[in-house]
Amino acid sequence: MRNLTFNFFENSGFSGKSRILMFYSFETEANLPRSGILHYNLEERRFQGPRHDDELTAAALAFLTSSGRVSRTA
Repeated sequence: MRNLTFNFFENSGFSGKSRILMFYSFETEANLPRSGILHYNLEERRFQGPRHDDELTAAALAFLTSSGRVSRTA
């Protein structure tokens, strides 16, 4: 994964206290662009939806933590 970026999807209609939607994009080692949306459930402390690569979800959780949207203990 190269050039991995994240951004928040604000005003998604979900309560900001229970769910976070975020965009991601990156390039594969073969220079193929990939992007999508991750859905993080704050109450369950996990990503929901289709299974994603462990490296992607670990990076997304680190982004959520560094942005202050989730605590390190969550």
